[in-house]
Amino acid sequence: MELVVLDNVKKSYVTGEVLTPALKGISISIESGKFVSFVGPSGSGKTTLLNLIGCLDKPTEGKVLVANTEISQMDRKTSAKFRGDNIGFIFQNFNLIPILTVYENVEYPLIMVQNVPTEKRKQRINDLLEKVGMIDQQNKYPAQLSGGQKQRVAVARALVTEPKLVLADEPTANLDHATAYKVIGLMHEMKKKFDTTFIFATHDQKIVGEAEILYTLEDGLITQKQENKKPGEVSK
Repeated sequence: MELVVLDNVKKSYVTGEVLTPALKGISISIESGKFVSFVGPSGSGKTTLLNLIGCLDKPTEGKVLVANTEISQMDRKTSAKFRGDNIGFIFQNFNLIPILTVYENVEYPLIMVQNVPTEKRKQRINDLLEKVGMIDQQNKYPAQLSGGQKQRVAVARALVTEPKLVLADEPTANLDHATAYKVIGLMHEMKKKFDTTFIFATHDQKIVGEAEILYTLEDGLITQKQENKKPGEVSK
C-alpha cells in the first residue's frame, strides 16, 4: 500500500521581491513499512520535502497525499490533528519542551493527542526510555542533557504514539556510533511490529546503508533513485 504520494510537487519561497524555488517538481510514491532516505547537499530540498510530507508546510503547486488523505491544502487545525494521529517527528534541533522532564516530554503527545490511559502511557514510555538508554535520566530537564541525550529523548517521543510514519531530519547526527545503531535497531523493531514507514533526510552512512530506497536530491530535483534489496544488518 502506498502511504506517501507526491504528484509534481513544487515549492518556492518569497523573500522581498526574490522568488527562490526549493523544489522544482517532485513525483514519488512510498509504500508502507519502508526505510527511505533523502540525501543530497545542503540546499537541495531535503528538509523542505520532509516539511511538506509532515503537514508543516504547503506546496506552491502539486499534491501531497499521506495515508490516502490529501494534506496539501489542509487548514492549521486539521493539519495538527492529522499529524498527531499519523506522524512522528525527529528534528535536528530536538524541539524538546524545556519546562518538562525527559519523561514528561515523551509523555506529552500521548496526553495532548491520543489521550492514552495512565498505566498504558507509563508502560510504553518506560519501555522506550529503556531502549534508547534514558530510563535513568527520566527526571532531568532538557537543559541538563547533552546533545546526544536530547536526541535519544526526541527519538522516544517520535515513536511513543506508534505512528504510521516517522519523519527524521538527521536523527543520528548527535549520537555516538553505538547509540546510533541502537536507535536504528529500535526503528527496525517499530517497522516490523507496526509496519511503520521511516523517511530520513541524512548524510549519515549508517542510515544510508539501512535504507531500502535512496533518493538523491540536487537543486530541488530528484536525480537518482536506488533500491537496496538487502539493506545492511544493524551492528550489535
